[in-house]
Amino acid sequence: MHPKCTAAVRAAAAGRPISAAKLQTIEDAISSTMRELARQDRARWQGLTRDQRIAEAMAKAMEDVQAEAALKEYRANLQVLRTSEVEAAITDLMKQGRLTRSQGLIRHIEQTGNYIDAVRNEAISGLGDLMDAAAARDGTGVLRNLGMRIFDVDNPVMTGDVVREVFRLADGSTGNKAAQAGARAWLDVIESLRVRFNSAGGAIGKLGYGYLSQAHDAARVLRDGADTWAQKVLPLVDRNQYVRTDGSLMDAPEVLDMLRGAWRTISSEGDNQVAPGQFRGAGARANRGSDHRVLHFKDGDAWMAYMSEYGQGSLYDAMIGHVGKMARDIGLVERYGPNPEQQFRVQADIAERADGRGSLKNRAAGNTPEAYWSLISGRASTPENLLVSQVGQDARNIQTAAKLGGAVLSSTTDVATIAASLHYNRLPYFQMLQNVGRRLKPGSDERDFLQAHGIIGEALTSTLNRWTGDNMTHSLTGRVAGSVMKLSLMNAWTDGLRGAFAATMMQGFTRKLGKGWTQLDEWDRWLMERKGITEADWSIISRATPTDRNGQPYLTHDAVAAVNEPGARAAATKWLAFVTDEAQFAVVNPDLATRAIVTGGGMPAGTLRGEAMRSFMQFKSFPLAMLTRHWRRVLETPQGLQGAPAGFGAKTAAGGAINRIAVLAGLNVTLMMLGALVLQNKALVQGKDPYDMSEGKFWMRALTQGGGMGYVGDLLFKDPTEQRSSSVEQGVGTILGPAAGAVAGLVGDLGVVNAWEAAKGKETHFAAEGLRWVNSQLPYANLWQTRGMWEHWFLHNAQEALNPGYLSRMQRRAMQDWGQDYWWTPGEALPDRAPAIENAFGG
Repeated sequence: MHPKCTAAVRAAAAGRPISAAKLQTIEDAISSTMRELARQDRARWQGLTRDQRIAEAMAKAMEDVQAEAALKEYRANLQVLRTSEVEAAITDLMKQGRLTRSQGLIRHIEQTGNYIDAVRNEAISGLGDLMDAAAARDGTGVLRNLGMRIFDVDNPVMTGDVVREVFRLADGSTGNKAAQAGARAWLDVIESLRVRFNSAGGAIGKLGYGYLSQAHDAARVLRDGADTWAQKVLPLVDRNQYVRTDGSLMDAPEVLDMLRGAWRTISSEGDNQVAPGQFRGAGARANRGSDHRVLHFKDGDAWMAYMSEYGQGSLYDAMIGHVGKMARDIGLVERYGPNPEQQFRVQADIAERADGRGSLKNRAAGNTPEAYWSLISGRASTPENLLVSQVGQDARNIQTAAKLGGAVLSSTTDVATIAASLHYNRLPYFQMLQNVGRRLKPGSDERDFLQAHGIIGEALTSTLNRWTGDNMTHSLTGRVAGSVMKLSLMNAWTDGLRGAFAATMMQGFTRKLGKGWTQLDEWDRWLMERKGITEADWSIISRATPTDRNGQPYLTHDAVAAVNEPGARAAATKWLAFVTDEAQFAVVNPDLATRAIVTGGGMPAGTLRGEAMRSFMQFKSFPLAMLTRHWRRVLETPQGLQGAPAGFGAKTAAGGAINRIAVLAGLNVTLMMLGALVLQNKALVQGKDPYDMSEGKFWMRALTQGGGMGYVGDLLFKDPTEQRSSSVEQGVGTILGPAAGAVAGLVGDLGVVNAWEAAKGKETHFAAEGLRWVNSQLPYANLWQTRGMWEHWFLHNAQEALNPGYLSRMQRRAMQDWGQDYWWTPGEALPDRAPAIENAFGG
C-alpha cells in the first residue's frame, strides 16, 4: 500500500492498531473495487489520474462498507425474527402432535423440506418455453430423434442456440424463436430467484451477460494439470473482464496466473481454500453466490467448448441443478434466517438438552434432527469423493435398469393409497376419476396446465425415484435407468396419477374459500397446521380468486400468490408444498424420514459408508415409505376432531385404538387384494396360467406384494420358476441390496461353487449360470411388455442348449409348487393357447 494511503488508514483508525495483514486486506479490497469500476467504463477510468482513481475507489469502497454494515444489521434483525418464528412454530407443533422438543424440530424440518420442493417447482413452472425448446426435435436425424425420446439426450442445434441466446440476453440474434423464448424464460426465472434470495438477506450481484452455471468435472480438470488447463481456457475467456487497477487489460501471463488459481480451486473442489483444521460448515447461507466469478467466457460458443471438454452433464441438467440449489438456499433462509446453520445448531442444542442426546425422545423414525438437517441442507447429497459417489450411483442405476422393468405392474397397489389419501383429505373419488380421464384424453393439455402451476413430475426434475429412493442422475447409467422407467410406463403412471390427485385437491379446496379460520372445521385446520399452514396463511389463501380452466376452478399457487397482501408469496409456497406432499402420499414417494433411514442417518454421498448404506437400502425405500407416511399418519392423527372422516372420529381412547386398527387393517386388506392382482398379472406376463387363489401361501405373497414388500416377499415366498437370478443372488440381494447380490451371484454361484464342483469332478453349469447372471443384470430384459418375447424367443432355448433339461425342470417346479401350467410353453415362439383363467379359482 502506498505510504500516504497507509497513513490515511491509520489516521482513520483513531489510534487502534492496524496489522500488516489488515492493511493488505484493505489494499486488496480497494484494488478489487478499482478493477470493478474499470470494467464498467474502461475509457473513462483510464482518463483519470492515479489519485483520482484511488479516491473514487476509496469512496466506492466506503459505500460498500456502509452497505455491508447495513446488510449485516438487516440480516441480524432477520435472524432474530426467524428465530422467534421457528421457536413459536416448534412449540405449536409439540402441542398439536404431542411431540417432544426434538420431534417438533424434526417436524419443522420436514415442513421445510416440502417448502424447498415447492420453491423449486414454482421456478420450474416458469420454464415451460425452455422445456419446449429442449424437447424440440427439428433438424434431428432418426437416431438422435430416438435418443431424445428414450434417453433424454439433447438436440445439439437447439442447445447451441439456447446457450447463445442466454449469453446475449435473449436478443434473438440466432434467429431461432424457440431458443430465444427458452432463453428468456431461463433468464426471467433465475432473476426472480436472485431477487427472492436477496430479499431474504442474500447478496447475489447481477452479471452483465446471461448466467449459466459451470458444472466442472474436477477429475478431468485435475488430469490436465494447471498449465495445460489454463492454456486451453485462455482463448475462451472474455479478456475485457480481466483488467488492472488502472483500467488497462491484463496481459496473457497475468490472466494465466489467475486461471491457475482457479484450477487449484476447481480441481480440489474448493479444498485448497480450507485451512488445515478449519471448520467446514455451511456458514451464512445468505452469503452464497456473493463470491466473484473468475471464469468469464466470451460467448456461448466458448462456454460450450469448455463444457464439452471439462464439464459434466448436459445444459439442461446444469440448469435444473442450479434451480434446485437456489431453491434450497431460498427455502432455508426464508424459513431459518440468513444463517440457517446457526439456527439449526441453536434449536438442536435446545432439543438435546430437553430430551437427552441420542435418546428415543431425541429421535423420530429412528433418527435425530441432525440426520434430517443433513438431507435438507444438501450436506448428505454433496459427494465427499466424486469418484466413489459415481461408482456407487452407477452400480445402483444398473440394478434399477435390470430389476424394475416390470415395476409398473406392482404399482397397481397405488389405487389403495390414492383411495386412502382421498378419504383422509375428504376429496371426492369421482372427481379423481374424472381428472385421470382428462390426463388420458388424446390431445389433452392437462399435464401442461398443471406443470405451469407448479405440479412438476419427478422425471422432469430428476428427483427421487419412488422405488429406489435415489436420484438416478444423468450419467450414462442414469439415462439407461431413466429410459427403463420411461419405456415401462412407470413415469407416465406415477406422474399421471400424482397430477390427477393434485388437481382433485386444488379443485376440492376451492369450496372452502371465503371461510374464516374459525369457520373451518377442526379437521381442515388440523390438515393445514400439520403442513405448516397457519391462520395468517389461510387468511391470504382464503381470499384467492381460483384459476379457471374449462369452467373448473382450481386453487393454484399462482392464484394465492396474486393476493395483494404481504406474505402472499410465502403462503402460496406453503400451499403448493401441501398439495405436492399430499400427492406423494397418494402415489407413495420416499419422504424425509425414509431418506434419513436409507442414507444411514444422512451419511454423505461419496463416502464408503454412505454409498454402502445407499446400496444396502436400495429397493427398500418404498415399503419404508408406506410405514413412515401412511402408518405413521394413522397413528399420529388425533381422534375425535370435528369433521373427521370415518375411522378418525372416536371420542374415547379405546375407540381411537379400535379406529386405528380398523383403518390400518382396511388399508392392508385392500393392498393385499391389489397385491393378488399384481401377482396374477406378473404370472400372465411370464407366460404362466394364473395362481390358484385358494392356496394360503398365495395370500401370504399377495400381502407382502401389496404392502410394497414384493422384493422381500420374493425371498420368503418365492416362485423358483420366475427368478431371473440365482438363489444366492436373490437372497443376498434382499438382505444386503441388489448390487451386493449381483456380486454374490458372480463370485459365489458363478465362481466359487463352480470351482468346487470342478475340483470334485462334478459337472459344472458355468455357461448356463453365466447366462442367467448376465440376464439378471441386463437392462431392458425385464420390461414387462417385451419380457415374454425375450425369454421365449432367445433365453429359454439358450438355457436349454447350455443345460439340457432346464425347461422341463422349470415346468415341473411350476406344477409342483403352484399347480401352474404354461399358456405360452417355454421355448416356443408363439403361445399354444389362451391363459386358463379358471385356474385362479381352483379350476
